[in-house]
Amino acid sequence: MQLTLFTDYALRVLLYVGRQRGRQCTMAEVAAYFRISAEHLRKVIHRMAREGWLETRRGRRGGIVLARDAERVRLGDVVRSMERDLAIVDCDALECVLAPRCSLKAALDRGGRAFIAALNEVTLADLVADRAMRRQFRRIDIRALAAGAD
Repeated sequence: MQLTLFTDYALRVLLYVGRQRGRQCTMAEVAAYFRISAEHLRKVIHRMAREGWLETRRGRRGGIVLARDAERVRLGDVVRSMERDLAIVDCDALECVLAPRCSLKAALDRGGRAFIAALNEVTLADLVADRAMRRQFRRIDIRALAAGAD
């Protein structure tokens, strides 16, 4: 199973906004930080706000903040809300002779549920507090500052 780029971007946005500890961020800031398209990110952030992960504020002093505490943002819930389809196989896409009595689909569905359950053991707060993650963010911060000095 591979998550869509849409969900990948959603998780990156949460990491960025989550480490700001309540400071309002702009979409342009996040896009520049991760070097991703602001137009694509706009769609991601809009959906995240609709799903209740972010609050967006419009206008000159607008921006984005977490809509709930980082301790309450479980990764599996985020993935489930951002992915359109979490099925590992699409049994309806083809005519399959096994379909009426197939135990493979049930096993794969169980695996998908286990995947989400494992992700739900991790919160955004866990990721933001992780020492290795904080070091990596500092490296990116330093690189971004150096690039801005040119």
